[in-house]
Amino acid sequence: MTDKEMNEFLESIGGLENGYYTDRPPIKDSRFFSVGVGWYPLIKDLIIDLIELGWDKQTCQVKEKFGTLRFYYTGGDDEISGMVRMAESMSGVVCEECGAPGKRRGGGWIYTACDAHTKPEHLENGDNNEPI
Repeated sequence: MTDKEMNEFLESIGGLENGYYTDRPPIKDSRFFSVGVGWYPLIKDLIIDLIELGWDKQTCQVKEKFGTLRFYYTGGDDEISGMVRMAESMSGVVCEECGAPGKRRGGGWIYTACDAHTKPEHLENGDNNEPI
């Protein structure tokens, strides 16, 4: 999924509401997500599922932290919280760059990548075989 496709999706749902600054216009730009495009399908599916559960689209931040997705939002119930946690967990086995199956890798900065998008120094050290 490309930035353009994510922007079109956000436009089609009327955007996301800014959970921090409610006086700002809806979020319709994929640059709001501080993640690689490989996680866009995961985020899109999560948003669709949350809306179906009655979520009001109040979004505070979407980013990568310790190699997995973090989706910060306001509102919702236990079911919505569970859906968010499941998507965050799934991101730990999806390459952030391309969406292919991946593993958490790295030393100082942890990231999730497939073999093709793993930094060479992490392949040479065998990091591609050991989960973090």
